[in-house]
Amino acid sequence: MKNLLLTLALFFPVFTFSQNFNGVWMDSSSADFSNCTAVFSIKKDSVFMTHYLEFQGHPFVEYGSGIVKGNQIQYTVYVTVQVPGWNTSKGYHVLTISEDGKTLRGTYEDNAGNKGKLVFKRKYPIQGLK
Repeated sequence: MKNLLLTLALFFPVFTFSQNFNGVWMDSSSADFSNCTAVFSIKKDSVFMTHYLEFQGHPFVEYGSGIVKGNQIQYTVYVTVQVPGWNTSKGYHVLTISEDGKTLRGTYEDNAGNKGKLVFKRKYPIQGLK
């Protein structure tokens, strides 16, 4: 019985922590981009997202879905609006949420061979407000 309670106690914080992905996030990966907004929604152990940004005034739109693993989300994205000259049509993102729930950090990789870092800052809902 003690082992069961210990196991539940260990997994409960991870489960509740993973729910903090929901909301509107601002992409802060690079100053080269503007009007960068991502929306994440969690349903059970699945994540759904859409992402809009502008690169030198050109819009870029992608959407995706994947899984939640503790304090991390892993998802595949599909590009629906490309920046002229970019050949990206599909990618894969892995993001980890900070302990305070205000930042997502991780990596991306796309089908054109590009790789890099991603950083999102929470915009809404603001943590701590009920």
